[in-house]
Formats: sequence, C-alpha cells, structure tokens
Amino acid sequence: MLRAAFRRILVFVAVLVGGTAAVSATLGALVGANILRSLATGYYVIGAAVLIGSFALGVRGPVRREVVENDDEVTPTPMRPLRRRRRKATPEERAESRRSSLGLFALGIAFLLLAAAVDPARSVV
Repeated sequence: MLRAAFRRILVFVAVLVGGTAAVSATLGALVGANILRSLATGYYVIGAAVLIGSFALGVRGPVRREVVENDDEVTPTPMRPLRRRRRKATPEERAESRRSSLGLFALGIAFLLLAAAVDPARSVV
C-alpha cells in the first residue's frame, strides 16, 4: 500500500514539474526570454502557490461542515440554499489535515529550491 501511494505521489510531482517546465518554457519562448529564467520563474510561482495552499490547509479549524439533507427534495437556489450544520472534526481528520499541510509545505520548499538551482541570476555554489 505504501509503495502504491509513493508511486502516485511521484507521478503527481513529475507531472507538476514537467507541466510547469512545459508551460514556462513555452511562455518564455513566446516572449523571447531566457529559457532558464522562464523555468525558474515558473517554479517560483508554483512553489509560492503550493506554500499558500499549505497554509490554507493548515489553518483550518477543528470544525467541519456537512450538508443536511432536505426533507422536501427541493433544488437549492440562492434564496433557499442547502442547509449545513457544523460538527467537530475527528482526530483522524485533524491528523490527515496536518500531514497534508506538511507534505504541501515540503513540496513548496522543494519547488523553491529547484527554482533557485535553475535560476541563472542566482549562484547556488
């Protein structure tokens, strides 16, 4: 089970890195910018976005919302939205949220380090 999870995570990261490289290189070529600088900018943007997502996931409180089923089966409208009630998150949900936030934080830092390694304006050595 861990092997399959690791494989899924690795595929996700590879697609994210490759997709970012493809989009960044294409946009950089269209603008006429240095390709390495375009790649670094793309990785900086993705790294910052992932860190923001990590923060948003990490600051969720211990309260979760769940939809309450309507008795009359009426389609929700702006004047009559679905009713929701609040419940306390289970310890498993809170632990999963914490692990996900830490995983996204590590991924964001990895993207920023990759961007710094690729960036021609920075010297890693």
